[in-house]
Amino acid sequence: MAQINPDTGRVVTLFLLQPGDGFDVISLLDGQPDPLIFEARDDLLMLSTPMQEARRWIEEHPAFNRSFLPYLGQQMRTLANLAGDLALHDTETRLARLILRHVHHEQPDQPLRLIHNLSHESLAEMIGSVRVVVNRQLQHWQRDGVVVTRRGELIIKELGTLLKKAMHFPKHTSRS
Repeated sequence: MAQINPDTGRVVTLFLLQPGDGFDVISLLDGQPDPLIFEARDDLLMLSTPMQEARRWIEEHPAFNRSFLPYLGQQMRTLANLAGDLALHDTETRLARLILRHVHHEQPDQPLRLIHNLSHESLAEMIGSVRVVVNRQLQHWQRDGVVVTRRGELIIKELGTLLKKAMHFPKHTSRS
């Protein structure tokens, strides 16, 4: 689920959805459609309902509401984190944070969840950058032994180094 600037063609991926996820659910709050684009990267089966029907479910079915509201909160938190990352962090930090969000923490030797076979273009769209910058960063990390990339696969070799890069905060200069 992405947004595109019609003047520049720049794309930012807002959400990478997985089975069971809803899309464009934030519009249920204010009833306004979002100017989003959707791209299916795999075959999918989709359930769709009119906005008024979904709002009725929320009002009439407390069990649905108890499941839906935390999910909606999670979606809003994801957008807030993306906005913070874009405003506060450099590309290397944003890429490290993206990768770490998709590491199998229970199985660090396993491929990444959801992003393991995405193109550098797609990864760039997820962090508000461009393919050439992401490609350069991954090559740099590969030379340093942090990651290995091959045939669309990204393997983390130095998780600790990636964690340090994800927590990087540029030093601020103070004005006297």
